[in-house]
Amino acid sequence: MTAKPFGTFKGTEQIQAFWQKLIDDGFSDVEYINPEIKVIDDKSAVLSSGWKMNKAKGIISKELWVLQDDGSAKLRIDEFEAQG
Repeated sequence: MTAKPFGTFKGTEQIQAFWQKLIDDGFSDVEYINPEIKVIDDKSAVLSSGWKMNKAKGIISKELWVLQDDGSAKLRIDEFEAQG
C-alpha cells in the first residue's frame, strides 16, 4: 500500500497498523466520489476514485481487486493520496 504523503506499507501488520492509527485518531466515514472501474480480466479489476472522509480527502489512483477461488475479492494493490 502506498499512501502519499505517509509512505509505503507492506504486509498485513504494517497496513493494519496504519489503518488502526487513523481509526484511533477519529478518521471515519469514507466515501468514494465518482469511482471508475476497469476490468482487467475475469479475476481482476482496477478501481480509481476521489474520496473523502470526516477529516480528510484525496484521490485513489489504483486499487487492484482480485477475485479469490472462494468468490471473495481481495485488495492486492492500494495506491492513494491524502490532499487535506
